[in-house]
Amino acid sequence: MGKFEHWHSPFEGQENLFSDALKAQPFTAQVNLRGNPDDGVFNGWVKDSLDLELPLEPNRISEGKGCKALWLGPDEWLVIGSDEGLASDLSSPPDGLHSAVTDVSANRVILELSGPHARDVLSKSCELDFHPRVFGTGMVVQTLLAKSQAIIEQVGGDRYHLYVRNSFARYVAEWLSDALLEFQ
Repeated sequence: MGKFEHWHSPFEGQENLFSDALKAQPFTAQVNLRGNPDDGVFNGWVKDSLDLELPLEPNRISEGKGCKALWLGPDEWLVIGSDEGLASDLSSPPDGLHSAVTDVSANRVILELSGPHARDVLSKSCELDFHPRVFGTGMVVQTLLAKSQAIIEQVGGDRYHLYVRNSFARYVAEWLSDALLEFQ
């Protein structure tokens, strides 16, 4: 039986919230990873475990086989993957390695906002500058979106993944749907 098999989306029965420009994404494995990026043992362990090099530059993303890492802070990353056992891939750090691995898969849902007006909708909902010279593909930021804590990742030219806490997911989806009305 799969980990996500019995999980229920906070959007059940709310499909009318979504348009072509806003879609709920399937559940994914999400792991909060903490460690010293200057420690070669830590970096080697992550590379060996996930075939992934962590992004060390602020607000960047790196991708590996079946997973990606979002830079959240100088010693913190959110690792996203389709493998439900992602946390177990990191369950055996080398002896004496200072690190923390926490499965946070149930913490957030992912919304995809896309289309030619996605940047406009984000600008109406958040105080950050989303102009392409400032925020582009492969970048990520933690911020407030519609007054709710969120992680925003630009996955393509006009595609964004919005990582929103489950308890605020309907509210944020309603806010974004309302912001999209102007462009439909």
